[in-house]
Amino acid sequence: MTRLLSWFQVIKTWAKSRIVEILFWFQVIMIWVYAIPQAKHLIAGKTTGLTLALWLCFLGYLVVGLSLSILAYREPILNKETEEERLKEKKKRLYTILIFALIGLVMFGLFLLAIKTVRWTTGDTAVSIVVVVLSILTSCYFRSIKDPMARGWLAVWCKGVAQLWAGYVMFTSVSSEWIPPLSMLATHGTMWTRFFQVYSQGKSGGWDRPTKGLMLGESSNVISWSLVTILWFFLR
Repeated sequence: MTRLLSWFQVIKTWAKSRIVEILFWFQVIMIWVYAIPQAKHLIAGKTTGLTLALWLCFLGYLVVGLSLSILAYREPILNKETEEERLKEKKKRLYTILIFALIGLVMFGLFLLAIKTVRWTTGDTAVSIVVVVLSILTSCYFRSIKDPMARGWLAVWCKGVAQLWAGYVMFTSVSSEWIPPLSMLATHGTMWTRFFQVYSQGKSGGWDRPTKGLMLGESSNVISWSLVTILWFFLR
C-alpha cells in the first residue's frame, strides 16, 4: 500500500509539472476524434440540421481567437519573478496559438466538404449579416478592431450567435444527425480544456487585455454550445 501511494505521488508530481503539455496533446487528440467521424458523416450525406453559417462564422471565431492568442503571447509576463517561470508561461500561451491554428485548419477542411452537400439558405445569409453588423458596431464602439476586447466581442458574435442559430436549425428540422455522438463528445473535450487553459493562463500569467478577450470568447462558446448540446440530446 505504501509503495502504491508512493507511485501515485510520483505520477501526480509528474502530471503537475507537465500539465501544459498534457492539455495540449489531449486537445490535439480530441480534434481528430471530432474530425474523423464528422468527415464520414459529411461524405455519407448525413447533414440534416447542419447550417453552413455555423462553420463559416466558426472560422471567423478561430481567426479572432488566433489573433488574440498571438497578442497574449507577445504581452510581457510581469507577475513572474524568475526567467524559468516566465518561459513556462510563454510555453502555455504558445500552445494556445497552436491549438487555434490546428482547429482552424481542420474546420476549413470540413467546411470544404460540407459545401458540396449542404445548401446555403436565406437564414444563413441573415445570420451572417447580423454577425457582420454586430462586428462593425463593436469596432466602432472600441474605435478600433485592434483592441483585444473588441476582438473578444467579435468572437462572441461569431461563435455565440452562430451556435444559437445552429440550435434553431436543428430544432426546426427536428434532427441533429449532422453531428455524431463521438464528435459531440470531442467538442466538449476541446471546449472545456481550452476554457480552463485560458483561465489558467490569466490566473497565472495575469489578466492582460488579450487574455481577457480570449476568456470572453471562450465563455460565449461554452454557454451557447452547452445549450446546443442539450437540444442535441433531446433530438437523438
